[in-house]
Amino acid sequence: MRERLRQAREVLDAGARQLGRTLAPWGRGWRWELLLGTLVLVLLAYSRMFPGISVPNERSRAYLTIAIVDDGSLSIDQPMERFGAMLDRSVRDGRYYTDKAPGMSFLGVVPYWLARRLTAPEDWPIDDVLNLVRTWIMLPIALLGFFWMRRLLRRLDFDPRTVDAVSLAWSLGTSAFHYGTAFYGHQVVAVCLLGALDLVHAAEKETEHPRRVHLRLAGAGAMAGLAGLTEYQAGLPAALLLLYVAVAFARRRPLALAVFVLGAAPFAVLLFGYDTLAFGGPFELSYGYLAHPVLQEIHGHGLAGVTVPEWDYAVGGFLSLDRGLFATSPIFLLSLPGLVLMWREGLRRMTVLVALGMLYFGLFISSTEMWYAGWGFGPRLLVPMMGWAMLPVAFSLRRAARHLTTDGLARGLALAGIAYHQLVHGVFPELPEDATNPVFDVVLPSLSAGSVSPNLATGLLGWQGLRSLLPLFLLALLAGAAVLRAGGEARTRDERAARAFVALAPLLLLALLVLLAGQGWTTPELDGFHRWLASLAAGGG
Repeated sequence: MRERLRQAREVLDAGARQLGRTLAPWGRGWRWELLLGTLVLVLLAYSRMFPGISVPNERSRAYLTIAIVDDGSLSIDQPMERFGAMLDRSVRDGRYYTDKAPGMSFLGVVPYWLARRLTAPEDWPIDDVLNLVRTWIMLPIALLGFFWMRRLLRRLDFDPRTVDAVSLAWSLGTSAFHYGTAFYGHQVVAVCLLGALDLVHAAEKETEHPRRVHLRLAGAGAMAGLAGLTEYQAGLPAALLLLYVAVAFARRRPLALAVFVLGAAPFAVLLFGYDTLAFGGPFELSYGYLAHPVLQEIHGHGLAGVTVPEWDYAVGGFLSLDRGLFATSPIFLLSLPGLVLMWREGLRRMTVLVALGMLYFGLFISSTEMWYAGWGFGPRLLVPMMGWAMLPVAFSLRRAARHLTTDGLARGLALAGIAYHQLVHGVFPELPEDATNPVFDVVLPSLSAGSVSPNLATGLLGWQGLRSLLPLFLLALLAGAAVLRAGGEARTRDERAARAFVALAPLLLLALLVLLAGQGWTTPELDGFHRWLASLAAGGG
């Protein structure tokens, strides 16, 4: 018996070592991968919104999921009767539909259909449906994105230290974190575009097995197709990726473009079929049938509300403390110099692709009155491009690692983003759109009142208030330590201490900016919000 157990353990260890070589070819091993993956997953799952709070964007997508499973319909009339109307809806011929692309709702059908096999519709209030799809759709996809980022960086020959720092910074210290936990489509698009680029790059490097090239290109097409099915705005980056494939494989793989298109075709058929059934034609978008007058006014200008860039929108989308890309996710300050480094490394097609994707989404958020995108934290409309944008960040981080000071500053940008996102998410993830200084308007008053988001420590240990944030604080410290551990040239203890000290500079600068900005709300507004928050915490709805 003991001999059989020993043999079984040897087989399992051999399998684990093979998996480790696949995931971590530089020798960090499967245990390190498992440790980091677990850390990311627990942080993603740690906090969630108060019961009774759900933004219209999430509800609209969940309503379609419920309608498909419970009513066999694409119309959300019945869910609206059960759970109430919400802002994000379209109407045609007297029937209501979600005003979102249907991809997220289709993904949500799987866990909700399984949950409904042993339960009745009335057993599922909307809060429970949202938590179900957040848990079983968003968290796995966000974790998949973490590992897929690591896979692509390894294909690009990055060292383990850079791989660790970049993947942790993206998953925990940018807006990818929040929108990897809520039932939105933006992080799903980011993961799909990242996965598609990885598969295309792998196909480019494949020289021995033509079948693998076609399989990878078909997979890349499927990822691009799913991105377009999930968010209409993903259409252009998917088209850019199509052009990339056409240029990269024009001579040596004449069928490459057709294979890519074939992979995307089922998702295009789903989208065109849905638009035809819901809105009367394959190219009829939900934005042409918006039901609410305010949304009609906003999206009635230009192309679905996108006009020409305006300075105020750009400043808000890139610099504001509550929605600005560089304020909430400062690691992206490294993306622009990183594009130059990518180009010099010889990845010119990829550099052009990533730069055009970044430019497109930058112009997009700068050209719409809805640049702030409702309640939330960080630039939601820029989340789809963040996966691609982390690639030039990786080149900057690798170059910065050559010198202790630049290495510390670069990793300090990652630490600042991790600290900011974990702080806000642990207290109140879906910031109101007029809370212009998250720390002074929401975080500090909530902490002083002992009011924090429901979290794992409350659910599992019964801890309440500030005490329940202690595990979150320790986990965030571990993530920060892993980012610093991934540093470059520091070899002695003194050098590592010096680098850690330098890494505090971006954190202190962000804290100074928050302090100088001061309170965004008036005192009555602040008091009103926190009275409402207290009623939520007490179960008042």
